[in-house]
Amino acid sequence: MLRTASSLPHTGLSTLGFGPARFQTKPPACYRASWQLPGPDFHRQATTSLRTARSAAKSQRHLPLCWAHERSGLEGTWSVYPQGSYANKTNIAADSDVDLVVALTSSFYPNKEDLTEFEWLEYDKYYERADRTWRDFRDAVEAVLRKDFWVVVGSKAVKVRSGVIRLPADVLIALEHRYYTSFLSFEGQTFVDGVQFYRSGDHKIVNFPKQHMKACAWKDFRTAGNYRKVVRVAKNARNVLIAEDDSAVGSTTAPSYFLESLLWNVPDLCFASGLENAYRQAIGWLHEKPGKLATMKFPNGKGDLFGKMLDTSWDQERATQIIDGLNGQLP
Repeated sequence: MLRTASSLPHTGLSTLGFGPARFQTKPPACYRASWQLPGPDFHRQATTSLRTARSAAKSQRHLPLCWAHERSGLEGTWSVYPQGSYANKTNIAADSDVDLVVALTSSFYPNKEDLTEFEWLEYDKYYERADRTWRDFRDAVEAVLRKDFWVVVGSKAVKVRSGVIRLPADVLIALEHRYYTSFLSFEGQTFVDGVQFYRSGDHKIVNFPKQHMKACAWKDFRTAGNYRKVVRVAKNARNVLIAEDDSAVGSTTAPSYFLESLLWNVPDLCFASGLENAYRQAIGWLHEKPGKLATMKFPNGKGDLFGKMLDTSWDQERATQIIDGLNGQLP
């Protein structure tokens, strides 16, 4: 049956409907996501110093402890969890900061484009449009952070420093983003949870850091631990290229996230045998298969690595530059 415009369900920010007949009127207790510190890897060109790793652990742990103390300043339910090189265990000694996500979960942005009409109606039984926006949450988070840290606001994240933590932290302030795959009932709803935020306050960005970490961890398991090692070697080799005066590789040519994603697309068989052979085979495959770039995906499964979305995709020209540079280093 066709639906009139007035009957179409809303598509904006959502929150649970807190009718006393169905749900508790008080929001759930505040929670924080757990994580593990990536241990040092003592192999050549893929080393993370123990001091750096301990500093990263302190940065990751101190922020949530401080926030738990100050949580009365933040309304709703939110979570803190790491992302980036330290969380993915691909960090090297040159990595200078820890990446953390602070995500509001009691209100979220839904993507319901794959739901049926029945599922849209079922969704509307339980969720209503939220009054709180990402900007409200961002401002509240920044206010709490400023009580204990030096804060510098960037276009996407805020950098925090403190005399207590050696490594600075880049804190991404976001709202939960739910990519719904089904909603046959409240108990049976299924979705992929990501984050949504805005660059410079107006450009929407959606990402799925948890799925990225899971995919990279599974890749590392399938390759007997060689995937992460190869990524670390490639990051160190990239830094050498950046430092060379006549190199075509610059500081923005191959950000760590994209380099990690590029190597994730290399077939598992290329990572067989020892680290030296795995690195040669992975870089060699990329150099010999330039036509594969157009088909590559992000590890999180939510988009093309070389797409058209600003800030969430790479371009093949820069990828080719780093591939040629890394291949040229091989003896």
